[in-house]
Amino acid sequence: MAYRVDIARSAEADLEDLYLWVVERAPQQGATWFNGLERAVLSLDQHPERCPVAAESSDPDHPVRVLSYGRKPHVYRVFFTVDHNASIVRVVHVRRGARRRPTAAELKGE
Repeated sequence: MAYRVDIARSAEADLEDLYLWVVERAPQQGATWFNGLERAVLSLDQHPERCPVAAESSDPDHPVRVLSYGRKPHVYRVFFTVDHNASIVRVVHVRRGARRRPTAAELKGE
């Protein structure tokens, strides 16, 4: 079953911030890195439940899953929910793995 991948505004802002952060540190590889992250996010249209439920997920009825992208120590975490009835994957938050754990509001895409 194919899902539509929807990216919340808050996650779009996260992606933009990450892109600028990476390009600042690695101008030559920034676009390549971002394109890889974008492909990984869009791959959630197929089998999104291949990704584990995030440790930060607190609502068992609406679990937040996490897709990890990259290699240690440069791992990025893409948090998302799956709506099986509407066939939608909603990306709610993206962050560097080295940061503190996300808040409940961040996982709701607020």
